[in-house]
Amino acid sequence: MVTRTRGANEIAATTPTKTKVNVLLVDDDATKRFALRTILTPLDETIMEASSGADALRQLLRNEFAVVLLDVRMPIMDGFETAQLIRQRPRSELTPIIFVTALDQAETDMGRGYNLGAVDFVFAPVVPAIMRAKVTVFVELYRAQQELRRYRTQLETLVEERTIALTAINRELEAFSYSVSHDLRGPLASFDAMSQKMLDSYGPKLDEAATANLERMREASKRMTSVFDGLQMLFRLTSGEMRREQTDVSAMARQIVDEQMAENPGQKVEVEIAPGITVNGDKRLVHILLSNLINNSLKFAAGQKTPRITIGREMVDSESRVFVRDNGAGFDMIDSHRLFGAFQRLHSQSDFPGAGIGLATARRIVNRHGGRIWAEGAVGEGATFYFVL
Repeated sequence: MVTRTRGANEIAATTPTKTKVNVLLVDDDATKRFALRTILTPLDETIMEASSGADALRQLLRNEFAVVLLDVRMPIMDGFETAQLIRQRPRSELTPIIFVTALDQAETDMGRGYNLGAVDFVFAPVVPAIMRAKVTVFVELYRAQQELRRYRTQLETLVEERTIALTAINRELEAFSYSVSHDLRGPLASFDAMSQKMLDSYGPKLDEAATANLERMREASKRMTSVFDGLQMLFRLTSGEMRREQTDVSAMARQIVDEQMAENPGQKVEVEIAPGITVNGDKRLVHILLSNLINNSLKFAAGQKTPRITIGREMVDSESRVFVRDNGAGFDMIDSHRLFGAFQRLHSQSDFPGAGIGLATARRIVNRHGGRIWAEGAVGEGATFYFVL
């Protein structure tokens, strides 16, 4: 292996060069300007000069400056009048101004200077090290602001690019949703109708195996329809405006439980709903969120001898968390990352039927609210789903 030593010129070439910034010296006395330039030359910045207030204003129209060193005593237009005009121009209204004066502090109207936007005063005789230190502070601040401006521009460009990409993706999803609604559901509905017609027309003539096969075909058709419904629900949740308002979760949960229990009159479940639970969210989306979580708990608790569901709220570190808890089949926490994925199942279809869309829908609703959702549980000991909006 050959090791090559880089020369000094190569190392210098790889070192990022510092962009020089502008510093403006304003004084009607050329000797004083020369003295200030000499003091500031070691900073290795671009030093520009103006011989009057009017000249300074012309310079500020053409260039940006990290800091302006402004003499207080100048003929025609003194430093205070110049500072006032500098502040009135949008381009220079935030440019730092350091007043430089041969007067002592007692003779200088410092209050007026600070009111006009001065950041500091320097009194003669000028101490070079102090002057350079003061100017360096504003030079580095200006350089940092320019860097932040550059990053902001890059970020805005990136956001615009991502927005365009997401818009294109959403259009593709809308097209796919339309295809699911019309091109796929239509044949599936016809398939289900024909299967039902065969059972109605030829049921008595068919043997048990044929009848069972037709029933399985109809069940498969219903599952596919359920999947399509779930997909369309996921697509719809990514679009449309949200209207946040105070929503009574307790009353909404009671209504959902009553409706779902009415659909399964033979199911006996002990349901406890804490009073006074409210969230700030889109009422329509919160209803879908609760429906999916409650349906999930009812389904997995149904096999218990005494199925029980609790809907409540708890405060942890000043954070209000709503939860839906059941004493059902539960799950292994090692698989918790799969719970909220579309079509992810932790149990067999024969034990707990479903399309695997409900919890994915719940997560998407919570994400649209800028909140978070998670679950805790153990196999055979039930599960608790928490969400924060």
